[in-house]
Amino acid sequence: MIEKKKRQGQTKPDGTKSTPKPLCLKCGEYLKRIYTREMVDGKQRFVKSGWMCPSKACDYIIKDFVEIEDENEE
Repeated sequence: MIEKKKRQGQTKPDGTKSTPKPLCLKCGEYLKRIYTREMVDGKQRFVKSGWMCPSKACDYIIKDFVEIEDENEE
């Protein structure tokens, strides 16, 4: 049996749809995931922080949406 090559936007084996990577609005290339190192539960881990264009001539960056908790709530 020949196994088909996975492409973006197709369904996964468990039936859920995979989401394609976003495209750069300036040059049209697929964006790469950006990670930052942060302390999580006392351990240093890589945390997803956004998307970046891999092209050296382009400077397009999308930051992930983060909800900020209000510390002054009473």
